[in-house]
This record gives sequence, C-alpha cells and structure tokens, in this order.
Amino acid sequence: MVLSIARRVGRSAVVVLLVTMAAVGLLSLAPGSAAAVILGENATPDAVAALNASLGLDLPVWQQYLTWLGNAVTGDLGTSPITNEPVVDALLARLPVTVELAVLALLISIVVSVILALISATWQDTVVDRAITAFSSVLLSVPAFIAGPLLVYFLALQLGWFPVSGWARIGTDGLEANLASAIMPAVAISLIEIAAFHRILRSDLISTLREDFVGAARAKGMSRFYVMFRHVLRPSSFSLITLVGINLGRLIGGTVVVETLFSLPGLGQLVVSSITSRDVISVQGIVVFIAVVYVVLNMLVDLSYNWLDPRVRKAAV
Repeated sequence: MVLSIARRVGRSAVVVLLVTMAAVGLLSLAPGSAAAVILGENATPDAVAALNASLGLDLPVWQQYLTWLGNAVTGDLGTSPITNEPVVDALLARLPVTVELAVLALLISIVVSVILALISATWQDTVVDRAITAFSSVLLSVPAFIAGPLLVYFLALQLGWFPVSGWARIGTDGLEANLASAIMPAVAISLIEIAAFHRILRSDLISTLREDFVGAARAKGMSRFYVMFRHVLRPSSFSLITLVGINLGRLIGGTVVVETLFSLPGLGQLVVSSITSRDVISVQGIVVFIAVVYVVLNMLVDLSYNWLDPRVRKAAV
C-alpha cells in the first residue's frame, strides 16, 4: 500500500513538473515582456532592457524556470513583477471565490444528475427515460459562455432574481447576498456536468440492476426505491466518483470564462490578467497550484473506491 502511494506521488510530481514547463514554454513564445507592460507603450528599448535585467527577465527561459522551481519547492512561488504582490498572497486572496464557485457547481451537478439517473434507470426505455435523456443531450450542447448570458438575461434582467455581475463576500455582505451572486455562475458551469454525470451514472445503474444480488433483494419484497438507494447506487458510483474528482480539479482551473463574464475576482480573472501582462511568475504559480489540486483529487478518488464497494477491499486483501 505504501509503495503504491509512493509511486502515485512520484507520477503526480512528474505531471506537475511537465505542466509548469509547458506553461512557461508556451508563454515564452508570446510577443512582448513584463517590463514593456510595466513601463508602458512609450518606453524606450534601453529602458525595457534595463528593467528586464533588474527583474532577471533577460536570462534564458530555462534558467528563469530552474530558479523559480528551486524556490517553489520551498513554498515560495515568487513575486509578481507587475503588481509587486507575492503570488501566494494573490492565490489565497482569490482562491475562496473559485473554490466556492466550483464546489457549488459540483454539488448542483451531483444532486440533479443523481436524481435524473435514478429516475431514468428505474423506468429505463420508457417515455420518462427518453425525455430525460433528450434533456441531458440539450444540456450537453450548452457551454458556459452560452448559458451565462442566457441566465443573465432571463434571471437577472427580466426577473430580477439575481445581480447581473459582481461578487458578494460572506464576511461583509452576508450569506444570502453571497449565494445570490454565486448561483448563476455556478448553474452556468454545472449544466454540462449534469449531462455528463447523468449519462455515466444511468449506464452504471442499469448494469448493476442486472446483478444477482439485486434480484435477491427484490425477491425479499423490498421496494423499488429502497433497492435503488440501498443496493444499487453505491456500487454504481465508481465512474461517477472518478468523474467528479477529475471534474472538480478541472472546474477550479476552468472557471476563466464564467469569472470573466460575471466579473468575479477569482483565479480565472487572475490567470487572464497575468497572461495578458506577460506575468510569467504569476502564471507559473497558478498553474502549479491547479496541477497539484488536480493530482491530489485523483489520488483521493482512487482511495475512495475502498469505501464505495466492499469487493475492492476484499480484492486488496
């Protein structure tokens, strides 16, 4: 068990390293520099070159990366040359917005998709099942950048239920205002996730319903819904839990469009502003953070299999 975890940690470290190298390599291909952004359009080439030298940006890309990597191992992700703010502080200031948005979207996706999948599997191949599947197909074809403006138009502008944009913090504005500012962005993100979760869980539920232990439970006179919740749902959740773990990491790093659309001060906006200003240090810090979150969640998903199905524990023994 310990050796298996050590191997996973080693593979995860390699993944994080490759991701940060790819991010730095791609950003180095873009024109301009952070010094040019700081000094403005009217800066002379000599002034830009002098500022690049003072910031260490005149060094080769690989040398800058190795210096940053050595500091990152100790927990120092550097300081932004644009804002002069430590990257760790910038991450911590914006992380609660992105995490709340991602978790809320994931909770909405799980609750709605589980209900729809249970109904579909219980009455499979009926009009109800076909209607839910058709609805799922519609959701799958509505990306967040389409769903967001539609939700703003109908729920904010027409009905006035939610604010059009902006973010209300729990500490200063209260929980109700916070949820009001978060619900539309979360729903916009969750629509595609609902469709994906429903499809994979429905398929697994139908497969589990054919198992002998399900037939035995029904033969004992147990109700249909009791059998679905007590005996079918948990062993059918392997693929769903895997997808949830993967998608949570992806949602944390993939809220760029929604945060920009709704003017939310999260990691998405930080990424956009850092890339636009050629702030390599901030981009590196954000990328390594998201990559670490992603691989850690995947490891937790693997370990959760033991709790989901006793057969896995027996096989491990």
